[in-house]
Amino acid sequence: MEFQTKELKTKIYSAPLLPGCYIYKDKYGNVLYIGKANDLRSRVKSYFLKNADLLPRIRLMVKRIFDVEFLTVDSEAEALVLETNLIHKYRPKYNAEKKDDKNYQWLKFIKNEDFKRPLLVREKKDDDALYFGPYPQSLPLKRTLKYLRKVFPYRTCNRKIEEVKTKDNKLVIKSSDSKPCLYYHLGLCPAPCAGYISKTAYSKSIKNLQAYFLKRKEYVISKLREEMLVSAKNKNFEEAALLRDKVNDLLYISQRIEIENNIDEKKFVLKRNLSKIAALSQLIDVIGDTTLEFKEDFKIECYDISNIQGKLAVGSMVVFVNGVPSKQNYRKFKIKLKDTPDDFAMLQEVFERRFSSKNLSSRDKSFNLLPDLIIVDGGKGQLSSAYKILRNLQIDITIIGLAKRNEDIFTILEDTKKELFFSQKILKEGSEPRFLMQRIRDEAHRFGITYHRDLRLKAQKFSIINTIPGVGKVLGYRLLKAFGSLDGVKKATESELYQVVKNRKTVLTILSILR
Repeated sequence: MEFQTKELKTKIYSAPLLPGCYIYKDKYGNVLYIGKANDLRSRVKSYFLKNADLLPRIRLMVKRIFDVEFLTVDSEAEALVLETNLIHKYRPKYNAEKKDDKNYQWLKFIKNEDFKRPLLVREKKDDDALYFGPYPQSLPLKRTLKYLRKVFPYRTCNRKIEEVKTKDNKLVIKSSDSKPCLYYHLGLCPAPCAGYISKTAYSKSIKNLQAYFLKRKEYVISKLREEMLVSAKNKNFEEAALLRDKVNDLLYISQRIEIENNIDEKKFVLKRNLSKIAALSQLIDVIGDTTLEFKEDFKIECYDISNIQGKLAVGSMVVFVNGVPSKQNYRKFKIKLKDTPDDFAMLQEVFERRFSSKNLSSRDKSFNLLPDLIIVDGGKGQLSSAYKILRNLQIDITIIGLAKRNEDIFTILEDTKKELFFSQKILKEGSEPRFLMQRIRDEAHRFGITYHRDLRLKAQKFSIINTIPGVGKVLGYRLLKAFGSLDGVKKATESELYQVVKNRKTVLTILSILR
């Protein structure tokens, strides 16, 4: 990908090596895309790599990037929350996810309540209320409120409570129910319903609670310490001790929340991985090959062929380890031997190149390490073609075919050297093994289609340049190689073109047609 401006290139290559968010903008300053990263520089550079594996819509977006803005934070978790907030604020065109507020929790305070209470809601409305969030996970938010309530007690009831002035200008509290509830006796509510706390004192506690969610924890602690010192100076030692305990509780709560949130994240990752491993184990049972058993770093390779009437055919290989994509080990193959529709022969070419002794002994460790299971996208024909190559190369790996019609799998039941016998297995609808197979197959298809589309685009550009009088295949290739693309040829100056073409008339013809 080319940079639209030198300034953009400088910003990309000097981006912070820190977690945070990046905001891509077009030449009018409109926000195109917002993303997060643990290492901002590494992430933003990946969009502009020559062979970047980008979705079509993101590839279009990159061509419109004229500027980038960086916002750094302390952790990747904070970057996630910041990214969500920014997406909700700007709603960029190229962000496909996180535009729906209902996916996340908001912390809401109704402004016109005399004695406010924190409410957890799924939608941010255009009303007279104060919102914090959104928060991608509800459990850490609920835990934070639970702990903070011990330091800054608040009500959670639906009672109508308000502070009013009497005729003689005295402030009294009116409540729909003036009997204190259990939370008062537990020290979690100051019982404004019973008039045990004034509106001013209650509001002060709520403001401290809100300040904590505004990432002003240090400010809250410092204010409490100031109040503690004032109380001690005034010899109000009981109040000073209470404030001291609140400071210590806040410090303890902050550490505990951070630790427990990290544990939650690890539990989530572990649960997700265990789910994928369980799906793999169930898939192995369905396949029914006694030589195939689950082990650590179980590797699957899936193959697919993409072409249009045999033209610009490509093969794709995607790799999943323990049910998770290993994108650094993906490979793509440009078909060399066939230019007519023949998926079987094309698949055989891919397998010969993948499992040749030359590749298996190469420095590429991903090629040296054979998979535990091979999946080919197709039925008996594709499976038979791939299996014969493995047999000829004397490679013994379990291989199966995935038929699209009913999402059934085919395995080799028997090999008599003269004829192959197949077994058809049904993947139960809605089962984890079926979902896993679909994910792997769809990823192989996506990866292959992306490569095939790139080749078609290059071919179209090459054919355009070949239509220019005086420019044949050889000169067209030299021009594209020299300037990188058709756009590069269009932007080249007359003198730059002459260095490649060596003919003034042809240079003028190129300029008149392409510009």
